[in-house]
Amino acid sequence: MAPVRGGGARRERAVSWLGPLIGLSLLGCPVSDPAVGESGRERVYGVQMHIHGSMSEGAGSMLGHNVMAARLAGAVDVLWWTDHDWRISAYTYVTGFDFEEGLQEVETAPRALRTPHWEGPEPMPSWAMWNEAASDGSKSGLERVWKGWSQRSDSGLAKRAKIEVSAQRARSGKRSLRIRARGVADDWERVTLAFQASRRRHVASLASGARLRLSVLPIESGDDARLVLSVLLSQHPPGFQGRLDYRLVTATPETPPAAPSVATLSAEGRPYPLKVVTLEVPQQAGSWNDLVFDVADDAERHGLGGSDNALVELTLSPEVRVGGRLETYVDSLQIERERVGEALFTEEKRMARGLEAGGLVNHVGQEISYGAHLNVFGPRVPLANPIVHPHGYTPAEAVEFAHAHDGIASLNHFFGVTEEVMGHNFPKLRKRFDMRLARLIASRAYGADLLEVGYRSRGHGLSAFLELWDGLSAAGVFITGVGVSDSHDNHVGWLEGPNNFITWVYAASPSQEDLIDGLRAGRAFFGDPARFDGRLDIRTPKGGRMGQVLGVSKAPRAVIFSVEGLREGQRVRLIRDGTPVDTFSPDTADFEHRRQISVERPTSVRFEVGDDDGPVALSNPLYFVPESAADEPPQQRRADARVPGPSKR
Repeated sequence: MAPVRGGGARRERAVSWLGPLIGLSLLGCPVSDPAVGESGRERVYGVQMHIHGSMSEGAGSMLGHNVMAARLAGAVDVLWWTDHDWRISAYTYVTGFDFEEGLQEVETAPRALRTPHWEGPEPMPSWAMWNEAASDGSKSGLERVWKGWSQRSDSGLAKRAKIEVSAQRARSGKRSLRIRARGVADDWERVTLAFQASRRRHVASLASGARLRLSVLPIESGDDARLVLSVLLSQHPPGFQGRLDYRLVTATPETPPAAPSVATLSAEGRPYPLKVVTLEVPQQAGSWNDLVFDVADDAERHGLGGSDNALVELTLSPEVRVGGRLETYVDSLQIERERVGEALFTEEKRMARGLEAGGLVNHVGQEISYGAHLNVFGPRVPLANPIVHPHGYTPAEAVEFAHAHDGIASLNHFFGVTEEVMGHNFPKLRKRFDMRLARLIASRAYGADLLEVGYRSRGHGLSAFLELWDGLSAAGVFITGVGVSDSHDNHVGWLEGPNNFITWVYAASPSQEDLIDGLRAGRAFFGDPARFDGRLDIRTPKGGRMGQVLGVSKAPRAVIFSVEGLREGQRVRLIRDGTPVDTFSPDTADFEHRRQISVERPTSVRFEVGDDDGPVALSNPLYFVPESAADEPPQQRRADARVPGPSKR
């Protein structure tokens, strides 16, 4: 895809309609110190505020996301990391496998407050707002965690090889894995066994000092037969995705191992070429070899990205060619992590600061997600403690945790984690949608500060997220809408979608404190940075601004909708209380429209920029409450929300 038009310059170019900025706090009380730069121009920062790197379970790296964000030619200024809290703590994580129960083993862990996802289609706890028959969330009990090996290939060798759990030999316990294979082809043939665990509990961040141990008893091998332990690492665009191949070779103590080899393989269905570093690991025949694989150190020494990697996949493969015979026993896999919890959280912050030399600001938040999924942001928010909440946090508990540490919380991907689009207006789904909205209103969105709205495909489509958000506004639950990608992969979520939205925040600086001020006050808009990088705002002649809740008389009020940076073919659509009221097709890049509205009842106005493929940028609302209702405003914004100004911290 060709580079998109740069947005940084456009966001900084002065325009006449942004004159003196006079903000209003809740219900119209004036405040001072607007977030303006030296030129008097209000600052806007493009923020990706739901992003996962090498601390999570996907293939993305932290550096890789910075590289991809930079390709958007200045549209993105800040990456706000939200790796999973329980994964950073390695909570309930798999630490080993011993073959005592066969190729699959089961252990137990505290039951998560969701089955299988708190947003999913099965009966949910009442706080998940799925249906009236749902039971309450149990805070006791255990669930089964499976782990084990599965055969991935169906080659000719797979049909000839014998891979079975055996009671003949064992390094620990009474059983081990016995592998026998014979080569008949001139080229190498392999069978691949992949190690996996439920909820990908086997994945390890290399920043944790990840190390593998494996006991191997070779009976028969040679130049034409070998066993290979492979560790697939994270993506590092634009160059490669790394893999470490540990080739187990029979040798005497005097036999020097071969020098490491490096090969770059074609992508073969992957977004990036595969850079494979092969290391020979000597083993003695006829006895158990307790091998140690220092994955973190090897990734650093051999130029694969060092600590900014995850152990994405772990496979074990017997390989043979004509004349080769392999017989070996394998036992006692261990996955070691030296640094977890708050220590790894601190290391992530150090790594994030190191990335800022590339020009983007990197902040570290977290996604509280063992139970419900909420992002938590704030420089003083510690890593969530799984000991205090062993079954996960409910949404209300996660919000309380964020607020107790001066942070904010976002209610994430409300309709689930799948990227399919289910039409929410089908009869059965419509009933569920209405129930969920009603419960979200009843809980006042659990007190969350932000709602992820900007998804094109996340359980439902964008229209469902907008209807949910507008429904909250109509009920007086005023919550800042944001757009995100939730990308775990460097290839998706940046130049292309379906989910590649970011959030632009009006703030005094890109510091966490100032961005939080802007988000709390609703001074934000969101959209697709590959198709829009201008500005949206709503104001009134008396100083009201997008995101505020204003107490007004019933007389008509003027509202001014402003957009800068329209591209050819893009249109502007005005929305009042969730209903489109007008559409414009400007022939200039900048557009402004003044509209009179009467306020006999609480109402909200927002607008969208879109094209033939749908919305590309969406404002937050400006809310109006009749003065007769001002004594008990139906707003749910926190009392400390304010129009962002220069940081006083």
